[in-house]
Amino acid sequence: MTILFELEDLARTRFAPAPLPMYELVFTMHGGKWDRLLLPHLRPLAELVRPGRFIPDFFNSARPDFDDAVRQVLEVPSPRVRDQIASMLGTTSPWLRSFAAGTPTSRHDLHVALNSGFRDLLGPNWSQTRQAFDAEVRLRSSHVATRGLGDLLGKLHPSISWTSPALHVELGWDTEISLRGTGMLLVPVLNGLTRPAVSMFAEPQPLLFYPVTAPQPSGASLEPALGRTRTLVLRALTSERTTTELAKHVGISLPTASQHATALRTAGFVSTHRNGRSVRHRLTRRGWELLN
Repeated sequence: MTILFELEDLARTRFAPAPLPMYELVFTMHGGKWDRLLLPHLRPLAELVRPGRFIPDFFNSARPDFDDAVRQVLEVPSPRVRDQIASMLGTTSPWLRSFAAGTPTSRHDLHVALNSGFRDLLGPNWSQTRQAFDAEVRLRSSHVATRGLGDLLGKLHPSISWTSPALHVELGWDTEISLRGTGMLLVPVLNGLTRPAVSMFAEPQPLLFYPVTAPQPSGASLEPALGRTRTLVLRALTSERTTTELAKHVGISLPTASQHATALRTAGFVSTHRNGRSVRHRLTRRGWELLN
């Protein structure tokens, strides 16, 4: 796919403000990497999101709050749902026929499946997903500041390249689309996605998804290099903490906590920002990679 950018498109291209839970869930289902024992709870969602098939575009919701995203999906008009199912899935089951007809029972079934899916598949690690997402956006934003947006767009993923004024995304088919001033929303995806995807029909602007591997902190081999206390500080900052909270969590003095946080920040493993009278620290993506 070739996506043509005008000057206004570059000005309006931005990152999503937070991980988008509806897409994180749908990509997880679409990738098939979930426990099939959960199928009775998730069957309605599994019937609509099938590996190897296009994802129906009525799942388009760029709302960062999951409850808002669920409401948006369930409020999609029945004719649009019916057309999507007929063209992409076919009414091959009684439940799909019922959902295509817009029955209240089938909408309730999907509501339950969406909430169960988020709770069971994403909920246990959602805080880590948010942290890794934030670290990715900070890293990419720094790239934009030093190298420019065009250079960033060409380095989001090996199958994405930039040759001004066009973004080329390897999707398996050839087409050329102009953004016409809308810009794009760049969405790092932490769950399920293995290669870039594009939603050209999302509102208010098209979406470009690209996969990011969420680091899993361990830090077991770091102690010989960093020392036990600094490794504990690094592990503690997988959650954002003030200097005082960090000192209490690790069991060290306030000056020692400040010293370790400063050293890790200088090395690029920790970011620090002021919130009122307190100073808050958290891992950067580089810090997550170090722990991994």
